[in-house]
Amino acid sequence: MKNTKQMRCVIGIKGQTTDPDYPVDIWFDSLKSVANVLSKENQHLLKVIAEQQPKSVTELATLTGRAVSNVSRTLKTLDGLGIVRLVSSEYANTKKIELEYHKFLVLV
Repeated sequence: MKNTKQMRCVIGIKGQTTDPDYPVDIWFDSLKSVANVLSKENQHLLKVIAEQQPKSVTELATLTGRAVSNVSRTLKTLDGLGIVRLVSSEYANTKKIELEYHKFLVLV
């Protein structure tokens, strides 16, 4: 398991002066981009992943009441940013969803 510092994701906005006490894990172009990625819907998605550890994208979609295609698209975005990790299952044609961060700190 990761230590507490690794479980926290520090988010920076490009063009900002960095703080050596808070090394940035993920850079965004704007605060609006951060707000889109960490919308209430996506925060709920991350909470469900953390608390219920769904075994597949389909199960996560069912748990959140969202369409599978919508959840899949969101997870691909979050995976690309490094917020979650999608891992191919050895025994089934599904992807396991692993949460990389549990807390977010946005530097503005």
